[in-house]
Amino acid sequence: MAPITVVGPSIINFLHDLFTSIWIGGMIALTFAVYPSIRKILGKSEETEAMNASIKKKLSFLVYISIIGLLITGILMSRQAIGLGLTTGFLSFTTEYAMLLSIKHILYFIMIFLSIFRSQIVDRVRKFTPQMKMRLNMMTLVLNILSGLAVLFLSSYLSVLAAVIAP
Repeated sequence: MAPITVVGPSIINFLHDLFTSIWIGGMIALTFAVYPSIRKILGKSEETEAMNASIKKKLSFLVYISIIGLLITGILMSRQAIGLGLTTGFLSFTTEYAMLLSIKHILYFIMIFLSIFRSQIVDRVRKFTPQMKMRLNMMTLVLNILSGLAVLFLSSYLSVLAAVIAP
């Protein structure tokens, strides 16, 4: 049986990974499976735009839940890292671990900005033509995926680094 000291952090890590999977996995599925399939079947039509808007609205809810979950679990994980002496706090650049964790946090905030921009701003700007909105939505989605992949890589790297340097 696992000691109690391992169960809590394991649950926190699991939830952190789950929220990350929902957010980044959803974006990847949208870009490479859902949107191309809709466009292939419906073409460039009003129905396509309506379906894309509906999917975006429903997935935005999951993204917002994931952002909140990641914020909470991230704070708890950072406290663990501070307790282990891996970092001295938020946006600390004192060690390799702290620097990479800070970069990960900066990318996370960029992802939040891109998500809010995409879900709340792009479609509301009246000066944008439908083509401009579609391009901005896709460009923002791709940038967010790239940021998300960088976050995933940094998370993996930090896990291995913590295992190597933790007492």
